[in-house]
Amino acid sequence: MKKLFTLFILMWGFMYLEAQNTYYPQAFFDKKLARDMLGFGNSTIEGVASTKQKNNWGIKPLLGEKHYAPKGTVIMLFPVTPYFEEFYDMRRKYENKKTTVYMSEEAFKYRVEALTDDHGRFKFEKLKPGKYYLETIVNFTATASYQQQTGTSDAYNGYGAYLYSTPIYSTFFYGYSAANRESKFVEIKQDGELKEIKL
Repeated sequence: MKKLFTLFILMWGFMYLEAQNTYYPQAFFDKKLARDMLGFGNSTIEGVASTKQKNNWGIKPLLGEKHYAPKGTVIMLFPVTPYFEEFYDMRRKYENKKTTVYMSEEAFKYRVEALTDDHGRFKFEKLKPGKYYLETIVNFTATASYQQQTGTSDAYNGYGAYLYSTPIYSTFFYGYSAANRESKFVEIKQDGELKEIKL
């Protein structure tokens, strides 16, 4: 029985991997260019990281409640090289529940990280002019609701004879943990520039 169970787990894992498609950019990664773009300058990018709970259609409503990134959330900054542009374009076009697009390990190393404070704020300093991509995953607690029938309301005529019943529904609320990816392209045009953004 134990061997049968192990075989089932292995088969399930293989089927899952088969169902997942993984892609990488084919462009050449120029580490010298990436290193140069991440060199020291006099510019700053600072901002606040937040997200909104998605509705049933997977859309973040404009007037939805903001959830600020918890303290210690990692914000990643990447130089926008030709390699990164291909990666982003592929992810935008092809990524879904069955397809994932990754950067190479080497390309992923060329990034800078910052941590958020108690209010979701972060700051990147000593940046050179250039184009950057910022990304983070904001974890938050969301609220959802569902309706459940909790009784019926019976209707009778003037003689006391039963006519029909109408169901009575109650709304119940519950909390759950969720996470959204938030990102933004930022361009610094002049050395010494300060960019304030909302991520």
